[in-house]
Amino acid sequence: MMSFANESEYKFIQQDENGRFYMDENTVVELANYIKQLQDLNNNYKAQIENLKAQIANLEKQISNLEQQVAILSDEKKKLEAMLKAEKMKTWTVVAAITIGTTIYLFIK
Repeated sequence: MMSFANESEYKFIQQDENGRFYMDENTVVELANYIKQLQDLNNNYKAQIENLKAQIANLEKQISNLEQQVAILSDEKKKLEAMLKAEKMKTWTVVAAITIGTTIYLFIK
């Protein structure tokens, strides 16, 4: 990779005595190689971005599926709570009937 941090060490654009600017062959080759490296790097970044987009889409599908499962489980929980409440009422009804029956039996006896 070319470094142009210190222009006094390396001038990639030269100026001749007539005031015209030029680049020597090595500089052109180095610049072309550097441009190629940047293009490859850019293509790599594009591929990474596409990969991340695909991962995001996959995660969004997973989130949607999990949200559906949460809704299903929430409905099931409500149904089970209602069934539990009904069973508790049945139990209290049986306990009350036994208590009343026992009390009546004791008073009759």
